[in-house]
Amino acid sequence: MLPFAKIKGFLKQVVFKTGRFFRCAVLSYSCAAFVAGAFSVLAFPPYHFLPALLGFAVLGYMLNRAETKKAAFMRGFWFGFGHFGVGLAWVGKALLIDPRFAFLAFAPFFGFGLWGTIFTAFPCLIAKVLAPAGVRRLLVFSAAWGFFEWVRSWLFTGFPWNQTASVFSSFPVMLQTASFWGAYGLGIATVFASSLPALIFPFDSKRLFAKKAVACFGSAAVVFIGLYAFGAWRLNKAFEPDDFVRGVTLRLVQPNVEQTVKWSEQKAHRILDDLVYLSSKKPDAFKVSHVVWSETATQFLLTQDEYARAMAISGLPSSGILLAGTLRSEKIEDENAFPPVRVYNSIAAINDIGSVIGVYDKSHLVPFGEYAPLRSIFPFMGKVTAGQFDFSRGEGAKTVSVPRTPPVGMLVCYEILFPANVVDKSRRPYWLLNVTNDGWYGISAGPYQHFAAAVLRAVEEGLPVVRGANTGISGVIDSYGRVVNSLGLGMRGFLDSGLPRAEKETIYAKHGNAVPLAFALLLTLFSFLPVIIRKKTKEKE
Repeated sequence: MLPFAKIKGFLKQVVFKTGRFFRCAVLSYSCAAFVAGAFSVLAFPPYHFLPALLGFAVLGYMLNRAETKKAAFMRGFWFGFGHFGVGLAWVGKALLIDPRFAFLAFAPFFGFGLWGTIFTAFPCLIAKVLAPAGVRRLLVFSAAWGFFEWVRSWLFTGFPWNQTASVFSSFPVMLQTASFWGAYGLGIATVFASSLPALIFPFDSKRLFAKKAVACFGSAAVVFIGLYAFGAWRLNKAFEPDDFVRGVTLRLVQPNVEQTVKWSEQKAHRILDDLVYLSSKKPDAFKVSHVVWSETATQFLLTQDEYARAMAISGLPSSGILLAGTLRSEKIEDENAFPPVRVYNSIAAINDIGSVIGVYDKSHLVPFGEYAPLRSIFPFMGKVTAGQFDFSRGEGAKTVSVPRTPPVGMLVCYEILFPANVVDKSRRPYWLLNVTNDGWYGISAGPYQHFAAAVLRAVEEGLPVVRGANTGISGVIDSYGRVVNSLGLGMRGFLDSGLPRAEKETIYAKHGNAVPLAFALLLTLFSFLPVIIRKKTKEKE
């Protein structure tokens, strides 16, 4: 048996070496990467603290210093954990609505943090493998970052929340290049410019530091000035924000119903009455052509419940149209089918005599919110929203013809997040209507980030976007991403606005994600150009 003193000495050595490894490896790089990722969140809505983009410069520096593939991968891993874990921690508020799920309130921080590492670790690994340290590695990293933002839009059903381009959602002049290469292309340019200051280090003298600082920040400035110049040029020839379609006046109703009472049976009639009251309230109710209600505005199934529909239209002016978010069900004829009905999250167009003249069913459903993934394999899995059954999927993007307005493309909730997937390609709409209920997230960053996605889609498609939200933010966005009118988060009321004119079809609208993906590929190939030039020079010699 070993003497106690030797065992104690051995354990001390283990603890000392482990601690030293932790301090050197974890605290110096992993911890710094996590902090940089968390800091970068401040550049996104609602903060828009753009200097926080320097978090990408910190990552770029650590990526250039990575000596092994594993080191590059892990630095991207911890950056992603901080970036997505902190950036999406607000989702935990939704789990506090139902006390049964309150114990999971911290799960989004860890869940989204780990999920997000996929989209940051692999770009770092790819950059390490394909390019040497320096500007070429940053080029490849930026291209891979944009590529993985696109992957994020479809992997595991897709969740492209907080695209990098959304840091400019409050600065329309900086968004205009999205009409050419979309949010993904703008994100690539933003990440590359933001990471350039990483090239300042290391330096051997103050003079060298000054030269590098001027070169790096100057190069970053050139990129951002280029984005600004294009935006200024495009906005200079744009429609005025108040250039509205003649004869269309929209009323966006925002009842601000808290999620804790939204599905209370005792409150159902009161909520409906308030929606009707806000829809008909003067001074300009008689001028309104279309009234917009948010996602699942009322507990009643408006397409089937005649009493509720009669109540709903009582707030409409003569010849007015109600565009309401509502649940809709269809009975399945097969007696053995389970569930016996299909339930849809829909938008219904209802005229002033109570006829349903158009319906859109949501097709891109929220996992665990509107359906339980793998329920057939794991029957115990459920969703956090009210209702026993999963929602059914609609047929996809659809343009609906509605009287007194040009054709409209309808989107429910987070369907507005998906670039190049928001319009019916076979029949392009004139405007987009997005209804949502962000009441799940209270006063948090979530609704602001959701609204920013609507701003980006407007620029990409060259179409005005009208957004009706239960608790906010409701608003009208023109086809250049300028917010014409809005009703703030947590406010009860209504907003009357005209419908801005549509821009001609943009390059991005025509060609979709082929443009930013081609740009990412060209950047990667461009990073190999110095190697090709050197090789040809040697051959000539």
